Amino acid sequence: MTYSNRGYPLLQLVDCMAESLEQRFGKRCRRLRHEAGLSQLDMVRDHGFSLSHYQKIERGTLDPRLSTVIKLAKSFGISVSDLVNSL
Repeated sequence: MTYSNRGYPLLQLVDCMAESLEQRFGKRCRRLRHEAGLSQLDMVRDHGFSLSHYQKIERGTLDPRLSTVIKLAKSFGISVSDLVNSL
């Protein structure tokens, strides 16, 4: 396996760079929402987002505000740090 100078596999670094932070966050939200058995409509009803706003978050085309990230973490039953640390 080929490694970069920081000890990370190069393929992993390339994959990470190909996807924006917003896209990785959106995928994480989608996965957590599915695991919680929630629909997108459940998310918007519980937090007052518009459906299109939440869909943009999951698609990775919107960079959510900190207040939104906090609401999302609460709805998934995890801390904000758990929500964002794996990105």
